[in-house]
Amino acid sequence: MRELILQMMVSVDGMAEGPEGNLDWIEVDDPDLDQYLSGLLDSVDAQIFGRVSYELLGEYWPEAERNPATPGDKMLAPKVNGLPKLVVSRQQRDLAWQPATRVGGDLAGEIGALKAQPGKPLILFAGLGTAREFMRLDLIDEYRLLVFPVVLGGGRPLFADGPRRDLRLIETVPFGRSGVVLQRYRTR
Repeated sequence: MRELILQMMVSVDGMAEGPEGNLDWIEVDDPDLDQYLSGLLDSVDAQIFGRVSYELLGEYWPEAERNPATPGDKMLAPKVNGLPKLVVSRQQRDLAWQPATRVGGDLAGEIGALKAQPGKPLILFAGLGTAREFMRLDLIDEYRLLVFPVVLGGGRPLFADGPRRDLRLIETVPFGRSGVVLQRYRTR
């Protein structure tokens, strides 16, 4: 049985998006963080994105592979682009960034069936609304929070209006150059 990991970037005050939805606080140049993300991508069978995030990232990563702006882009782009993508959407849409498959007609059933298959974990990378829906449906086995050293003072929090979840801390990893701290929690 496969596990599902939620990997999200949050501020110290728990925001997954800044005021007006901005993500400019996520920019970092940290080779150790890039190495962590590279290893994470190597350890999973597929990435899960909300539709809006899929479309935005689908504009970025193919170009980052052709013309990497950073050493991290050069290392990560082929992995991000090559891994299968599961796109959460209730609408039939063109999925230009391949390989990609739409899920979401019966999200709990479809993801439950994927988790029941043998293989490496699935990872949910982006889409705040999608992450909250996965939390609501109790589909997440592990939370990996990359906590950025910034207090945004507003925005959209990752955890809001959901049921109580008792988590068990299993690892913390500081990334000294950027000040980002990985916090890993298990749900079961």
